[in-house]
Amino acid sequence: MKRLFTMNTVFPDSIPFRSWLILLSALAVTILFALPRLALVYFSSRGTRIDFPWLEFSVRSLYSFLIAILFLLVNLSYQRFGLSRFPGVISNYLIPLLLNVVLLIGIDFILIRIHLNLFAPPFNERVFRFFFRISVVLEVLLVVLIACIFRLIFRNQQVRIANERLLKANAETQYELLKNQVNPHFLFNSLNTVNALILHDPVAASQFVSHLSDVFRYSLTSRTADLVTLAEELRFMESYMAMLAGRYGEKIRFQLAINPVYTNSRLPPMALQVLVENAVKHNVASYRQPLWVELVTNANHTITVSNGLQAKKEPELSTGLGLANLNQRCLYLSGREITIQKTTRTFSVTIPLLL
Repeated sequence: MKRLFTMNTVFPDSIPFRSWLILLSALAVTILFALPRLALVYFSSRGTRIDFPWLEFSVRSLYSFLIAILFLLVNLSYQRFGLSRFPGVISNYLIPLLLNVVLLIGIDFILIRIHLNLFAPPFNERVFRFFFRISVVLEVLLVVLIACIFRLIFRNQQVRIANERLLKANAETQYELLKNQVNPHFLFNSLNTVNALILHDPVAASQFVSHLSDVFRYSLTSRTADLVTLAEELRFMESYMAMLAGRYGEKIRFQLAINPVYTNSRLPPMALQVLVENAVKHNVASYRQPLWVELVTNANHTITVSNGLQAKKEPELSTGLGLANLNQRCLYLSGREITIQKTTRTFSVTIPLLL
């Protein structure tokens, strides 16, 4: 069994960043923390000559630059390390907080040791340690804040892109539905079926027209809905499958195994119809080899539409939008993708159901 269809999630785990953005941000933080030291020297040296410790100043600036780069990289890409498998609160807040605290303690300990080995403290060592530690903590807080702003901007962009994709998918779906509503081929076949039934079975013809009316009514009323209940979709599918049965007779067989527990669950409107229509459209149905179509609810809160694989020798033209749009709508509304599985004998599509 082979999985054929997957799509990336709407929201990626980490932020795609550019090196120049990290470097510029780190440089800005370094300059910001270097300015107070330069200002202090400038105002204290007015009218006097003072020997400024340029070497120590340069090393302290290097500390700031490296700290900024390290914490920006960590906070912009920590979820690349597989942390997204944890619950949202843990992966988004607790783990980053713990990671930043551990890094801060380690960096502070290492830098103070290195600096005191390189340079003598300009005043009392305990006081110097205190101010050094305060400087590092403030810089880390600022860098983490900058990283959070970057993440917020990126997430807003992703939401906007996702909304645009959904609008596009909905527009394409509405276009497909509109074409189906006025599809001359569909209407022609339906009227031919009615005409044939009127001659041989007027009662069946009347029932067929009633089902046709239900199908058109549902396709019109569901156009503005993002989601419908499974019960509503199944009532529509009963009429749609009855029409197909009236047209194909014993050439097509439907099987339903629906757990009543899931009837109040929701899914995109016309989702099941798209899958059943594809099954009939792309496969041969004959008395000798009837086409079977099965709708089954699953324990993992999904519904699967399966059909026998009896591909036509001359496949009908297809836009290919049906499954792609259905997957896009499911992904946006539920955060879960549809799953397509194909064997040598069967073709199945599984749709997530929303509580």
